Amino acid sequence: MAVAHRGASAYAPENTIAAFDEAIRLGAKAVEFDLRVSADGVPVVIHDETVDRTTRGGHGRVAKMTFMELGRLDAGSWFSENGPAPGGRGRAAIPDDPDSRFIGQRI
Repeated sequence: MAVAHRGASAYAPENTIAAFDEAIRLGAKAVEFDLRVSADGVPVVIHDETVDRTTRGGHGRVAKMTFMELGRLDAGSWFSENGPAPGGRGRAAIPDDPDSRFIGQRI
């Protein structure tokens, strides 16, 4: 069974909607991702304890930042030398994101 680690992280910024979309397009049967909790108690999808490695314009611990602060960070427009990541500016993949493509799906 093909499992996409943090989405299709070789093709799109890890743990973003773009990475999850690409994993599905490539035929992954499952997607592995990481959850952390923001300072105001909202679960967010990010691997590291800090936003330093995976975002631009951000520095610090996920647990010390609010959901709104995290949502303003660029999680992937920098990903490719050939232009922005699929879908433009990297969007954080947040469990209660209004993007309904993932609700109820078994991937």
